Amino acid sequence: MPRVVVSVKEEILEAAQRRKAAGLAEDVAQFLADLINLGFEHRLHELYKQFESGGISLGKFAAELGLGVRDLYEALEQRNLPTSNIGGKPVVASG
Repeated sequence: MPRVVVSVKEEILEAAQRRKAAGLAEDVAQFLADLINLGFEHRLHELYKQFESGGISLGKFAAELGLGVRDLYEALEQRNLPTSNIGGKPVVASG
């Protein structure tokens, strides 16, 4: 399983601590896992738009997510997203 490093806002950690204090300790791990998964999905789709338009390479895409290219291929295939941006929308340079 690939390892992804994400920063967690202080508010999220405080929310987890409140859940633990309220006796919902078993749910804290799932709560944090769900938040991390949501954040990863958001970032993946954000970067995918850049990749699809030709703004970033597959290698840069993978690096931004903290994944190897092979792991990124797998993640894209699991989501039924094309792994090539050939024929994608052209990037228009603003100037």
